[in-house]
Amino acid sequence: MNTAIVTGGTGALGRVVASVLLNNGVGVAIPLRPGFRGETLPPPGNNVPLLQSESDITTESGASAFVREAAERFGGVGILVNCAGGYAGGEKIGEVSSATFEEMLTANLRTAFLMCGTVLPLMRKAGHGRIISIAAMTALAPAASRGAYAIAKRGVITLTETIAEEVKGTGITANAIAPSIIDTPANRASMPAADVSRWVTPEEIAALVLFLCSRDARSVSGNVLKVYGGV
Repeated sequence: MNTAIVTGGTGALGRVVASVLLNNGVGVAIPLRPGFRGETLPPPGNNVPLLQSESDITTESGASAFVREAAERFGGVGILVNCAGGYAGGEKIGEVSSATFEEMLTANLRTAFLMCGTVLPLMRKAGHGRIISIAAMTALAPAASRGAYAIAKRGVITLTETIAEEVKGTGITANAIAPSIIDTPANRASMPAADVSRWVTPEEIAALVLFLCSRDARSVSGNVLKVYGGV
């Protein structure tokens, strides 16, 4: 493990993933949305490098520029964790606007597609790489009124499976993690009566990401790992 790009690295899940990697000696680069005004990660305090800079990874030029910056700063990129995404639900197919559909595809799938396509040449040249993308349970078990989100996350799974086939024998692996409901402040606020003990914690997902980045996981590729908790 050397340097990881963590998209969505200031979100509820991505922040924990980035922190776990940093605490285990992995340098982390986090792209921030243009005009980002939220809370960034504090310096890790263990001399592990951390890069946080604005870049629009929904565009090809933005994704390429950020990967180039990370590679120049850290001397390469060995890990990509696609945590960037968004959720919209509550409308059935036929009610979902094209704008909402495009928003889900951009936030969840386009960012992963562009980042994977940009880091893969670097990983191929190095003969090593780990790509982990966050999918969702609803991509495997679609539910009513979550269609746009489910379709986008299913695309993340297909992207992962395709990459895994294309990188066989190169030292690169690609896997997806499909969690059920993640225990985040936003989810707690939107479902105040839910039994949160059955939800999946960001820490549990981060621990799985860390394993998939390790040498012990060198033979694990092309999988969709279900992290459903008690659901």
